[in-house]
Amino acid sequence: MVIVMNDIEKGIIDLLRQYKGVSIFTLKQYLITPDSDLNKDLRLAPEDAYDLFAEYFEKFSVDCSKFNFLKYFPNDGGLLFPRCLIPKSVRPTGEQAESITVKMLIESAKAGHWLYD
Repeated sequence: MVIVMNDIEKGIIDLLRQYKGVSIFTLKQYLITPDSDLNKDLRLAPEDAYDLFAEYFEKFSVDCSKFNFLKYFPNDGGLLFPRCLIPKSVRPTGEQAESITVKMLIESAKAGHWLYD
């Protein structure tokens, strides 16, 4: 079976590998697919997610005005958010994170704006 990735998909997966490429416990590389969840599968820390999304929006020219960072990475009280990541409403600490997959990043990059808020 041959898997073909387009340039956007490959670029996003390569970007994710920079932030979550290897498990610190097993030293094995994470398998990153379009179905991978940034929270559940990759266990991306909010601090890493913050940097990842800042780079993602710039690199793939994605309009971030509709993106609510705290919807996917609830506020732990320790982060300062850049202009594009400031949520419309602040969620309380401890609120359950919504699922965010690699496919969501790919589809939004293709569209040029965040599709899921």
